[in-house]
Amino acid sequence: MYNKFVDINTIRRFIKIGEFFVKDHALIESFKERIDFDDIFFAINNGEIIENYPERNRCLIFATLQTKLYLHIVVDYYSETYIDIVTVYIPNSKKWIKGRIRRR
Repeated sequence: MYNKFVDINTIRRFIKIGEFFVKDHALIESFKERIDFDDIFFAINNGEIIENYPERNRCLIFATLQTKLYLHIVVDYYSETYIDIVTVYIPNSKKWIKGRIRRR
């Protein structure tokens, strides 16, 4: 089990070399939210990790898209050889401040 904090550059490297899987949940949510793969790749390449969950080998990436929409991407990094894009969604403004800070 690969258990450590991951940095955004490591995630970007996996995307660049094609070592990633897109989980069904990410596909379903991206369809529902009308998010295309260009948006996902843009967000990963221009976003930042805003939460890290090392106990689950997972992190949350935040980005502002070119359309000014906020986007969240959950990434699993339990393998040293690839990553999983678990889900993608537009954060709910009732739960997030400007998409970046959790409301308490």
